[in-house]
Amino acid sequence: MRNQFAQRRRTSSLPLSAIPPSPTSTDYSTSLANLAAQILYRSPLPSSKSDLPVFVLNAAAFPDAKETDYDALLPYVLARLPDEDELITGQGYEIVFFAGTKGHAATASKKGRPGWGWFLQAYHLLTRLTRKRLQKLYIVHEKNWIRLLVGMFSTVVSPKFNKKVVHDINKGLAVSTLSSLALITPIEDLLIPPSAYLTDRHLTPDIYTPYMSGRRAFAVRQPLPISSTGDVRLPRVLRESTSFLLIDPLIKTRGLFRINARAVEVEILKEAYDRAQKFIVWRDGATYQASPHSKLGSGLVWVDELELTEGFGVHTAGGLIKQWYKDLRCPIFPPESYTALEKFYGDSDKSFEVPQLLEMLSQEAAWSVLSTTSRQVLTLHLLPMLSRITEFQDWNQMTAYNLALCFAPIMICGPDPIQDYKISGIVRRLLEAMISHWKDDLAQAFDMDNGKFEDSLRLPESAEDREDPLEEPHGAQPSSDAQSSGILLLDNDEDSGEEIETRPPLPPRPQQVSSSVEDSKSARRKPAPRLQTPPRYSTLAGSSFSMSADQYLNNVPLESDLEDDHDMEELPDLPAYHRTSLQQTMSPPPTSPPPLIPRKPLPKSDNFA
Repeated sequence: MRNQFAQRRRTSSLPLSAIPPSPTSTDYSTSLANLAAQILYRSPLPSSKSDLPVFVLNAAAFPDAKETDYDALLPYVLARLPDEDELITGQGYEIVFFAGTKGHAATASKKGRPGWGWFLQAYHLLTRLTRKRLQKLYIVHEKNWIRLLVGMFSTVVSPKFNKKVVHDINKGLAVSTLSSLALITPIEDLLIPPSAYLTDRHLTPDIYTPYMSGRRAFAVRQPLPISSTGDVRLPRVLRESTSFLLIDPLIKTRGLFRINARAVEVEILKEAYDRAQKFIVWRDGATYQASPHSKLGSGLVWVDELELTEGFGVHTAGGLIKQWYKDLRCPIFPPESYTALEKFYGDSDKSFEVPQLLEMLSQEAAWSVLSTTSRQVLTLHLLPMLSRITEFQDWNQMTAYNLALCFAPIMICGPDPIQDYKISGIVRRLLEAMISHWKDDLAQAFDMDNGKFEDSLRLPESAEDREDPLEEPHGAQPSSDAQSSGILLLDNDEDSGEEIETRPPLPPRPQQVSSSVEDSKSARRKPAPRLQTPPRYSTLAGSSFSMSADQYLNNVPLESDLEDDHDMEELPDLPAYHRTSLQQTMSPPPTSPPPLIPRKPLPKSDNFA
């Protein structure tokens, strides 16, 4: 391997160096610098756990080895790492390596990756301080060639390299998905390229992040969140996607809202906004946009080199807006309004007049087929946006009829599809009339012209309004005391000015008729007999067992409370209990003596005579 590296170094046409040419030099290549910015870039925010700068290495941005000179590209890539001055004063840095490529897509062609010698060359060109200050290396979407490369670096180059590679909770496997990476480091602070999202979608259907997953923008109970001033505002997803779509070059795109976006990209962005992903880049050609993040103590944090960052296109923004309206818990035209729509607006020969539309959209109207939230959504976002798009219908071919045709099916969502199909014609005619009359008649009535609509799409001044609140789970207690319900406890003080409602008196209890003394005596229960304490063991085992029960009870003192409770002498009417001798009850019956057997006398002997 070392011989191969030496041969590569001798045969290379360019000198091996970690420093690229100066931008003012004639040898400086702008195309190679742009490629290096897409391969390796710095995330805007440092790690929230270690407070170290994080660099993202994107394998999907590697160009084809057959078309690009990797030896000439290497200095531009290495120059994007932290320099010596930053490493001396700092504690180190971290790298997140997204090893997945775009080869999963059906339209993507397989590109040739650089050889093993190029990675060894890149490692040897790094300074000792750069290699030493690398604290963590997160490898996401690991491939077989990445495993071989890590094993080669840990055995051939440096045995300490393997200790810096962060593995998943399952030993032996690297960080396989973004959900696994979220358990180690917060991914909502990273600038993740779209290619990493697409690769992760092939491995898992969703991304789970602890303490961040939930509902913020889609299918929430409050579609329009409350701002810090107490007024309703647009959610972040509508603010960013709409402002990107209304940029002058993009608003002229042919077929806005009619050309469907990739469903996988819409689902990725839906999860990202619900997860409160801090940096989401929108890019279509030379037009790009990304909202900054407000960091405490640092102000607004922007994405560096935004023009070179991957992003999502204009049709994805349009598909995301339609998805937001489709996921509303209560549709714009609920099923309860179908009867009124058919009754008052069912005649297709009648055209809708401005007073009818004002009565339907006004918040002060006494009755309307639309709910209060639906009227706010229409007047604050949908109608101003669609009216603005129709001003460029000569380029995008999206007239009021075409836009109403695209949005009418997602404005209704009832239990009966046949009934929804019947009512969709009425909804389409209503939307077409609202879009046509908005700029000249309706916008002035609701004080929402193009200038104020553009102001509502800008970044809010308050940091609290730049991100949508996480919806509390169903059944959770509200944080505000004014919203809580239950038992109201009042202090019963004389000085308090609160009037306490007095309770009505309880009804009298029925009195019981007392019986005669004779009846009460006849109904009395007999008391329990006197407690008989068994004799001691020494008395039973003694030689003389002649103490009777009367003598035992007279000799053993009884407690006063027992005598009071069981005083037999105070109850003359009760029958007396006969006391039996303890010797008679407890001693065994006497046994008769054994019979005497007479013995025969011994015979007389003559010797003793």
